[in-house]
Amino acid sequence: MPAFSFVHVADIHLDSPFVGLEHLEEAHPHVVETLREATFKAFDTVIRLCIDREVDFLLIAGDVYDAADRSLRAQIRFRDGLAQLSEAGIHSFVVHGNHDPLDGWTTALRMPERAHVFGKDLQSVSFVKEGEAVACIHGLSYPKRDIGRTFGRGFQRKGSEQFQIGLFHCNVGGHPGHDPYAPRTREELVESGLDYWALGHIHEKLILSPEHPFIGYPGSTQGRQINEDGPRGCFLVRVSAKGEMESKPDFIPTDAVRWIKKDLDISGLDLMDDLLVSLEYKLNEIQIEAGQHPAVTRVTLTGRGQLHHSLMRPQDAQYLLSRLRQIGREQDPFVWVEKLDLHTHPEVDIDLRRQTPDFLGDLLRLIKELRASPKQLSQLQGHLQELYGHGRAGRLLEQLEVEDLSRLLDEVETRCVDRLLGEEE
Repeated sequence: MPAFSFVHVADIHLDSPFVGLEHLEEAHPHVVETLREATFKAFDTVIRLCIDREVDFLLIAGDVYDAADRSLRAQIRFRDGLAQLSEAGIHSFVVHGNHDPLDGWTTALRMPERAHVFGKDLQSVSFVKEGEAVACIHGLSYPKRDIGRTFGRGFQRKGSEQFQIGLFHCNVGGHPGHDPYAPRTREELVESGLDYWALGHIHEKLILSPEHPFIGYPGSTQGRQINEDGPRGCFLVRVSAKGEMESKPDFIPTDAVRWIKKDLDISGLDLMDDLLVSLEYKLNEIQIEAGQHPAVTRVTLTGRGQLHHSLMRPQDAQYLLSRLRQIGREQDPFVWVEKLDLHTHPEVDIDLRRQTPDFLGDLLRLIKELRASPKQLSQLQGHLQELYGHGRAGRLLEQLEVEDLSRLLDEVETRCVDRLLGEEE
């Protein structure tokens, strides 16, 4: 059989709103416009990659769009991208996921000749090259957002094609941080007899099985928030004339904007001037790391130092953030400081202060006991759940996990020390 190659992408989320940009519209229009175009530019990069590398087909494993109520702009840009591939003789195979199910709003557009969109029922499609069926792609799309746990069962090797692919949007292995849509185990996928599992839904590059069968997520094509930091992209796969992957897939970055997280320890910084210089160095470091990409960063200040008290003053922290944004915006490409996260502590020997027989000492000892007791942490989570699960508050607060309690207790400890020692002073 002739050798062939393909690109595997997922979670494109065209026209993602990048929540939180509304207040930047007037003051920073260039930053806002760059972010709004980022998902489209990442998709354009995927299309150029397919054409430049002369691959045979493109696999898209769900969540083409960011929402069921997909915009006309996103639908036309997607159709036009697949049309470019079709004109270049490249096929595309698409499934829809939980963000863009088949029952979502769609307008009437003529799809390109070589584009195949899978429906709600499992279907197997042959890919023919030089007159020979060299690959079989098995796939199905989400008919609606809320599907049962058994949705998508039945993937199985069939037909004479030597290389067989499963194209599916699902959560394998109960990956934390992602909704359990169509939960599957690695063993279930192996038992199907397929050679390559082109998965979507997990927004980070994740290889669950590097060998036969290959099971992997390429991650999203464009990071959309600070927890989607680092390079984002797709897999480029080559299959030999023997019907085997020539090597592990190449990961190719496609993101137009790079999200980067950085920490800076204030220990040993005596003056605000020292902190400003260190932060400017950090912005330069971020720009180098991002390469030719504009960058969005969150800088977390940590450590104990005498600058802590100034940073706790809201007006001082806001001025510092504004100054950093001005500096980063003037760089080319820009570095936008999305947030200055403050996790600093005063210059206090907490361990020694915890031994003091007074009210503050009692509080610090209680916090230490809470940290060390899984049972008490679980109880604390239950008490806070009334707030985090409230209808209105729940829309503003992220889901509270047990591991988040440690961060909250750190902040409680810092605030107690600041307030009570401040009163003593």
